[in-house]
Amino acid sequence: MLHVFCFSMFIWSVHSQIWMTQFDQHFQFVCPPGQTIRSLVSFHENHYEDRVWNFSCAAPPHGVALATCQWSGFENDFDQLLEFQCPNESIISGIESVNDNGHEDRKWSFLCCDPEGYVTHACLYTPYVNTYDNVLNYRVPNDFVLRGVDSVHDNHYEDRIFKFDICKLDPIGEIEEGAVVG
Repeated sequence: MLHVFCFSMFIWSVHSQIWMTQFDQHFQFVCPPGQTIRSLVSFHENHYEDRVWNFSCAAPPHGVALATCQWSGFENDFDQLLEFQCPNESIISGIESVNDNGHEDRKWSFLCCDPEGYVTHACLYTPYVNTYDNVLNYRVPNDFVLRGVDSVHDNHYEDRIFKFDICKLDPIGEIEEGAVVG
């Protein structure tokens, strides 16, 4: 009984939460200068066949400064696979998305920033962090940064599942012997 109550409270809190984005609308979220995406929370609503999003940001580990930042451009077509990694050791500091009600899907673009004097390594993909039509709630682990996003769209659910490419940062030239870079 306690499990049912806790789950009901969680669903109520998701529905009553204030979201940074709106259903069926374009959005662009950019972290404050010197910060990268730290968490992503999303809720899918079947009425809109869309998701609303909340993001949080934090400074990268080790006090890393972020240098040049550049938008990727839209990386997927509607109803198609999204496979994105920031190029050249850069990491994600912003996310933009446009919606199309005809396709009931979104295109995605990412702001990638260079970690000055650092390289990505020990990168790994999470498993998919959500299921179709359900809540996504992901926090990048301590000592990691977000480098990429993969997502699969399903026309039956008119929704996406997501997994994330996360990496550690080390100063250039100080990666442990035998470590594989990005």
